[in-house]
Amino acid sequence: MNGDERMRDRGDDYLWDRSGAIDPEVARLERLLGAYAHADLPRRRLRTASTQAQARPRRRWRIAFAAAAVLVLCAIGMRAWYQQRLQWDAGRPWQLVAQHGDVRIDGRRTDARAALATDGLLVTGADAIARLRAAGIGEIAIGQDSRLRLVETRTGRHRLQLQQGSLWARVWAPPGQLGVGVPGAEVLDLGCEFLLQVDADGNGSLAVRSGWVQVDNRRRDVLVPQGARVRLRADGDVGTPYDTGASASFVAALAAIDARDGDVDARGGEVRRLVAASRPQDAISLLSLLQAYPLLADGPLFGRMAQLLPQVPASRAAWNADRDAQLDAWRHALPYPRIKRWWTQWPDALPARNDKLEAWLRTSGSG
Repeated sequence: MNGDERMRDRGDDYLWDRSGAIDPEVARLERLLGAYAHADLPRRRLRTASTQAQARPRRRWRIAFAAAAVLVLCAIGMRAWYQQRLQWDAGRPWQLVAQHGDVRIDGRRTDARAALATDGLLVTGADAIARLRAAGIGEIAIGQDSRLRLVETRTGRHRLQLQQGSLWARVWAPPGQLGVGVPGAEVLDLGCEFLLQVDADGNGSLAVRSGWVQVDNRRRDVLVPQGARVRLRADGDVGTPYDTGASASFVAALAAIDARDGDVDARGGEVRRLVAASRPQDAISLLSLLQAYPLLADGPLFGRMAQLLPQVPASRAAWNADRDAQLDAWRHALPYPRIKRWWTQWPDALPARNDKLEAWLRTSGSG
């Protein structure tokens, strides 16, 4: 039997399993060397830190996956909602959602359940306003002393006729779904908000508050951007769009050129006055004039257009070689939203405040 076995036989098992009696010398050595003893706690902490480090990427991946799933579900829901709002049964009436004052449909006073059916005529009296849900794509409102007829309504095509008065429309839908007929022309929504006014003689104006509107008089199309206005004539003639902040002298010179259908001297007084009163915001008018009346490029109008949009290379040689290319380059440099991005005008899907709406309808014919 060796020494270790003899010690264990005597019960001296403290050094083996700490079950025997403690020798004073051993106890003293344990106290001295205790600071260097091996402990399990740091190892456990190390394992915990390592496990957490491995778990972090997994948690990030799960969070990213959950976020992506939510976004996909939201996109699917938005698409379903949008597709649903575009659907409209042919001939389904438009619901009247609000009114103030004397409002009649086909000669009868309206109530809370009133609706405007196809070929129906809505008439407002003095100080009256009527508000309609425009199928599922937006809403319209009619100001005082107005006459409006619903000509056609179905999925993808809704047509009105404003015989007299003022109309406000806010639509969030692909271009051309809503159209409003006026004497001699048709106003086509391109995904926007606009104000339209026509007097008893058929003359009027269009003001665009967001997006773009196209005016088609069967001879030419006129595009009117956000923040611009255009005059309408009873014979169907459409003026040149101009910024709502344009000076009176600029608007007067522009009206003089429009009155003669652009048949003016390219270096004459009307053009010189227009150029002198022009600002950077008036580039839309100069561009529209050059597009409608190319001969005006022979005068100072061309040079002024090049000054207003200096980021676009322009020369008379380039103009003579490819006029359409020069016009397109200028058009894309204008500070307006692109027509093909109508969906970015998402605020047009929201209802307007009543106080703002009434103010807009009362001032829609000014300017």
